[in-house]
Amino acid sequence: MMTITSSDFRVFNCYLFIKWLSSIVVRSIFTKITIIHEERLPLYGPVIVVGNHNNQFLDAALLIYAIPRQISFIIAAKTLKRKLIGTLASLAGCISVYRPEDLKYSGVGTITWENDSTVLVGKDTKFRVDLSIGDKIVFGPHRIPVRDIVSDTELILESPVPQTCSDKQHGEPFLIVPKVDQSEAYQAVSASLRYGNAIVIFPEGGSHDRTNLLPLKPGVALMAFNSLLDGAEDVVIVPVGLISNNLRNDQSYATIYYGNAITITKEDIEEFQVDRRATVSKILGQIETGLKHCMITAPNIRIKEWIDLCASLYPPERSLIPTSIAFELRQIISTIFWKHEDSPETQQLIEHLSGYQKRLDNSFLRDGEVWLLKQSLHSAILLLIENTVRLGCYVLMGLSFAPLWFPLYAISKVLAERHRIKALNNSSVKLDASDVVASYKMLVLIVIVPLFNFCYGFLLGLWLYVELKKILMVTLACMVTLPIFYYINLKYARKIPRLLRQLHVVPLIVIGKINTWRETERELITMRTELQLLVREFVHKMGPKVSETFLDDLGAVIPRVLVDADTSRLKRIKDHWMPIFVRDFSEIREEIL
Repeated sequence: MMTITSSDFRVFNCYLFIKWLSSIVVRSIFTKITIIHEERLPLYGPVIVVGNHNNQFLDAALLIYAIPRQISFIIAAKTLKRKLIGTLASLAGCISVYRPEDLKYSGVGTITWENDSTVLVGKDTKFRVDLSIGDKIVFGPHRIPVRDIVSDTELILESPVPQTCSDKQHGEPFLIVPKVDQSEAYQAVSASLRYGNAIVIFPEGGSHDRTNLLPLKPGVALMAFNSLLDGAEDVVIVPVGLISNNLRNDQSYATIYYGNAITITKEDIEEFQVDRRATVSKILGQIETGLKHCMITAPNIRIKEWIDLCASLYPPERSLIPTSIAFELRQIISTIFWKHEDSPETQQLIEHLSGYQKRLDNSFLRDGEVWLLKQSLHSAILLLIENTVRLGCYVLMGLSFAPLWFPLYAISKVLAERHRIKALNNSSVKLDASDVVASYKMLVLIVIVPLFNFCYGFLLGLWLYVELKKILMVTLACMVTLPIFYYINLKYARKIPRLLRQLHVVPLIVIGKINTWRETERELITMRTELQLLVREFVHKMGPKVSETFLDDLGAVIPRVLVDADTSRLKRIKDHWMPIFVRDFSEIREEIL
């Protein structure tokens, strides 16, 4: 029978504080959080949750907020040494591991090598002191393990060096990534899983801002096998996709998608005891496949934008599609771009999408707002009155405390941008280092919000009272209440940009009704209609080339009968919104024919 000690209660109480803090942070950053297939996460028993890692510490906060049970993270020992995040991680009961990349160091002397050779020759080196078998030598993005150390000036690698030595006369300096003994971390994970706890690990090893997974580290599979061999029962691995959008803007939203659980069978354990490498690779492949099913991957960030736009254009206009359905639709469409990115049909579609997106940007509109241009003058005026009243209310509710919270916002943004540039310079996998921005803002605000509120409260107390006791009471009251007002302000302030865009549409409608020869709005409406038809034709044509079940999978998400009915409707009304010059030319051509 498992016994619970006083330290367990202390850790649990600390975790409740961490969960409360994570909830505040997550709700402050994201306007909307959607959890899909949460029934796939076991609420009891040993679980290893594996997730993609695109937002540094914010990913951990999201999972703490979303998972309705206590979880422990596998965290880098380097991170655990940081003052703020290390303290919070310790309170949450995280398990530290040493990442070899965090321990790399410069070797003594220089090295040379011949092309396609596994032998390194050193000059003034001390290989026997600096290196051990299993350590890795860094060659640009490649890390090659050491197979044998012949002497202080000669060693043999596992594989040939994939690049040419640039200075064979003097040699090149080199970096060493040491082989790390993770047995202590494995034992801690095994003990936790034996007690039926949940462990969270990001198997990519570090955060990044790419649109696909980085190569997975084998540690997650080794932890699972070692735990089962140490007596843990029924350990399951649950992949989870963490998708966040517009994190660098003030209207971001997050989606958490749980995948199907992965189980390790008795046959897998037997194979692991015979051939560790092959079995670990097999399980890693299953984990990678499971993670990709929980994400929306793309060859690059630009293609991902086209996938999102196609998913917005494919359904019937103004359809009330749940977030889960929209997510699965983007997943399905992404498979076409992965397999047929370079096909002429795809490139032609991208060209049309690019032109449409430029028109949207020039009109300060989003695709989902083009339908507003179809409104009648009467509806537009009513919308103008309604949105003007709402804007006044939102400004009052959203900006009333702006003089107090805006300095916090500005400071966090400036410091986060500096940290982003630093992280980008120190990383070989980040594209723009946007994955660290929101996390660093979060850490900065956790520190400076109480500090600024203390100053605000103390100054207010000095202005109102003379007695120290009353001043301190006012200070304490401000520290407690001001964050609540900030949160309320933030909730309403986020709605202001959308209202301003809608108010921007109303003058366009009015001008278009007065000046019937104005073509801008009609061209945009017509362009969207034609692009909807083009996207549907593209998806229905290219989809079956991806898989035989593509159309069935697509129909399960968006019924084909609804799409076909809307396609017929669009073809009937397309000429109604055609620009007048184009319509007149078309009518003249028909008369001639």
